[in-house]
Amino acid sequence: MFTDYAQNKITDALRRGQALGAPATLYYGLITASKGLRANSTVYALNDTLVALVGAKYTMYKCTTAGTSAVAQPGAYLGVVGEVVADGTASFTEQTTAIEAGTFTEVTGGSYARASVAATLANFAGTQGAGTTVASTGTGGLSSNNGAIAWPTPTAQWHPNGGAIVGIVEFDAATGGNAWTYMLVQPKSVNNGDPAPTAPAGSLTWKIGN
Repeated sequence: MFTDYAQNKITDALRRGQALGAPATLYYGLITASKGLRANSTVYALNDTLVALVGAKYTMYKCTTAGTSAVAQPGAYLGVVGEVVADGTASFTEQTTAIEAGTFTEVTGGSYARASVAATLANFAGTQGAGTTVASTGTGGLSSNNGAIAWPTPTAQWHPNGGAIVGIVEFDAATGGNAWTYMLVQPKSVNNGDPAPTAPAGSLTWKIGN
C-alpha cells in the first residue's frame, strides 16, 4: 500500500502541458532508492540513494561523500532543493533537480508494468474535495485519486537489496513517454509473491498550478 507524504513536484513536461496536450490515459510508474529510508549509524557508499523524512514529507538524496550516517538524523535535513547535508561522516545531496530532469530508477522485471488510469473526473477528484466527480472550481488546485491504483502482482523483488519503492511518477505512455509529475511516498518493500501493490482511493494528492 502506498501513501503520499509529499506534495508532488511539477516537471518541465507538465509546465509545457499546453504544447504536449493532455493525455487521455495516465500511467503510473514506481521508482526506487537503493537504500530506502535513511537509517542511523549506517554505512553508505558513493551514489547510494535514499529518502529522508523531513517534517511530514519525504525527500530524496544521493550519497556524494561515502561514510557512516550519524546516530540520529541531523536537523540539517531541510528538504531544500540541491542542499548538501553532512550526516556523520557521509554527505548527501538533495535530488529534486535530478528527478525533474528524468534521473531516477524505475522498476523493471518481475512482472512490473505501469498502472493505467483514464484521465477522467470519475477517477480524479475535482478541487472541491476528495471523491468529487464534477468539474473543478475555486483556486485550491488540490486533487486526489477517486479509486485505488493497482500495479501487477510481483514475481520478483522490485528494488535493489536493502532498497525500497520510494516514489510514483505520472507518465503519458505505458513505456517511455513524458514524465508529468512525481511524488515521493512512504518507502515500501515489494518482493516476489507479495500482494499487488496499490495506492488506495484518496491516498495520492496533487496540487497543480499553485
